[in-house]
Amino acid sequence: MCTSFVDRRNDIIVAMNFDNNCMPFNVNINDPKKFMVLVDIGKGKHPSFGVNSDGTFINSLMVDSNGKGLYKRASKKVTHTSKLIDDILAGIIPSDEINRYLKNIEVVNVPNFSVHNMIVDKYGNVCIVEPGRGVIYSPASETPYFVMSNFSLWDFKNNGELNGNGIDRYKTAKELLDKSNNLDVDTAFQILEALKQNSDQWKTSFSMVYSQKDNAVYYCVDGDFKNISKHLFT
Repeated sequence: MCTSFVDRRNDIIVAMNFDNNCMPFNVNINDPKKFMVLVDIGKGKHPSFGVNSDGTFINSLMVDSNGKGLYKRASKKVTHTSKLIDDILAGIIPSDEINRYLKNIEVVNVPNFSVHNMIVDKYGNVCIVEPGRGVIYSPASETPYFVMSNFSLWDFKNNGELNGNGIDRYKTAKELLDKSNNLDVDTAFQILEALKQNSDQWKTSFSMVYSQKDNAVYYCVDGDFKNISKHLFT
């Protein structure tokens, strides 16, 4: 279970906690144009989240399935969530084309998983992709920030009820963001620390904050918010 948010007031800042249930993962920065985290789901390593040098972020967070959006082989009309992450971070789907692309493709899950994707383009526009449900588009001018955890935002938008996992983290993030008029990298990490999980099942294994102004990703591992590393795009 994970939590992510974007603040689009003074800077485009994207933050995320990767809450892990013991799956192996690693940071891949072999390509200087992208910062990507790969997760081994038992059938090899798959891209899970990251940001590229163009300032486009995408992640993949678990969400309850509604029985739709199940895996299909990729084609000209169908892509799956893992390939979507790869294609966006690689720039195959340019930032300016994301919204149009999503209107013309069906996004499905990978086998045995149900996830939703948060995509933040270089302008701070947000697309939430929920296979089997739909796509939510939130332009940068709509709200100061946007939060996603592990319940369906599509269902919430359409029925007005919060239902599913991560509601407590979602509410906490919104409360803290409401109080942070001048959000910066340090404040974003403070919010992530407040959302940290440390249960027997889920532990915060990796936390990251991307700042467009800094053109950099800041990150820490194992919930150690006192030791922050920095990856600068060149």
